[in-house]
Amino acid sequence: MHKLSNMFNLVNIFKNRLEFNFVKFVSVNSGSSIRLGFTLAEVLITLGVIGVVAAMTLPVLIQNYEKHVIINRLKVNFNIMSNAARRAEADFGEISSWELLNNVNRGEYDADRDKAEARTHMGKIVKTYFFPYLTGAQFTETATLADLGYKRAITWPDGRNFAPPTASGPFLRLNNGTVILCSPTTGLDENGIRYVLGMYFVMDIDGPNGKNVIGKDVHYAMLPYASGTRFMFSRNYQLTDDYRLKVKDATRSTILANCKDNASYCGALIQIDGWQIKDDYPWF
Repeated sequence: MHKLSNMFNLVNIFKNRLEFNFVKFVSVNSGSSIRLGFTLAEVLITLGVIGVVAAMTLPVLIQNYEKHVIINRLKVNFNIMSNAARRAEADFGEISSWELLNNVNRGEYDADRDKAEARTHMGKIVKTYFFPYLTGAQFTETATLADLGYKRAITWPDGRNFAPPTASGPFLRLNNGTVILCSPTTGLDENGIRYVLGMYFVMDIDGPNGKNVIGKDVHYAMLPYASGTRFMFSRNYQLTDDYRLKVKDATRSTILANCKDNASYCGALIQIDGWQIKDDYPWF
């Protein structure tokens, strides 16, 4: 911003110089002609300065607009999903008591079977506990990103693949165009028994037509299967004795460090900053 201030000061100097020359070339003496205008050199210099200023400010303006869109859409989406979870709790009780969550919390682990079961599990949960409370949303229990119009993958900020167009699962599409991939987070206990910790909501605020980069237009939210839990942006957590997630308290510096290390934590940083993308936010 300091550079932009200097450039605007430079423009003002040229503006004042041109105004001075304009007055200088106006002659109102008796019997003389009036000369109005600028020299060619002055016009060319002014146009050059305007071009430089435009070249420097346009990317900043575009970036600020992108930030504004991301912040507003992210805040709206968070409120939509949080409200849906609260309404579901009013009908079904606390999240940790939801029947579908507890029915599949543990089981014998099989790598190939687990993926299919997890998708089915997520589909039932979303269909039962979220979709009925999302006005104007669309729900697809089994689909791929390509089915939703994605031509390229969702990636991490460094370009690594996160989800190719062939990635499948249950999807929500909100009425504002946000696409949400619903994915479980699972683990194994010391005996090799599978448990389901919670679920992720990978929210792409502009669907297939955006940058599709985690930490920019794609952000992680989560729903831990634990007592007293809530819908939230992805944060650090620890396991409880019964293999459920317990979110850890964290300072801003910790959340910033997490965001820089793993872009899936960046939604939490935007929220804790009062729905702002501050200057130390990575990848901008």
